[in-house]
Amino acid sequence: MVIHDIILTMMNRLSNLPHLCLQHLLWYFIKGLVSTYKIEIRSKELQQKARDLSPHGSFVFAVWHEQVVSALCGHAWSEPYLTLTSRSKDGDYAAFVSTKLGFVSVRGSSKKRNKDKGGKEAIQEYVAKMNQGVSGGITVDGPKGPRQKCKAGVVLISMQTQSPILPVVGIASSYWEFNSWDKFKIPKPFAKIILQYGEPIQISTDSNQEKIEEVCNQVTQALKELEQKMQA
Repeated sequence: MVIHDIILTMMNRLSNLPHLCLQHLLWYFIKGLVSTYKIEIRSKELQQKARDLSPHGSFVFAVWHEQVVSALCGHAWSEPYLTLTSRSKDGDYAAFVSTKLGFVSVRGSSKKRNKDKGGKEAIQEYVAKMNQGVSGGITVDGPKGPRQKCKAGVVLISMQTQSPILPVVGIASSYWEFNSWDKFKIPKPFAKIILQYGEPIQISTDSNQEKIEEVCNQVTQALKELEQKMQA
């Protein structure tokens, strides 16, 4: 029985070998890119302002899905920010790279065809860590849009943790743009990436659905205004 278990374990690991190799190849590619970037962070004092507004000293970044690479690279190896990634194979790549960049990956996503993807447990873990003083980031229009429209997830996390939402945009001087729903962008080698923070946004713990939708619109507007300001 023991030998059988050992053989099964070895076969399992061998079957995952191509997947693991691809994760490492992707990481070396991203690491090489990051080493060439020039990062500029504007209004960084708003980070501390957001921390001061939270009883736990934490906040949650709000960023567009298309700009997540710029946001991750701009905050790499600074502190262990939380990231939320799915339990899919695509999520494996994202989690592997984000961990290498110094972040803490929380795995889970919403239900699909009534099949649980660990989303509830992931949010519970995310909230628990934020209540311990760890800040995080959410792609507010992910995972599949609509593009540049904030969904309720980040607002609900803010409510549960009493921690503010900190809008941030990441604009690269040059980038590759994918033909995807979000126009996903990867900064090109030697690009300059500018991160711009906006004013923290708060919501009370007893807010109703109407207030939640109002704050979603507020986050959407804040991110759009920051982006327009950066591109002016």
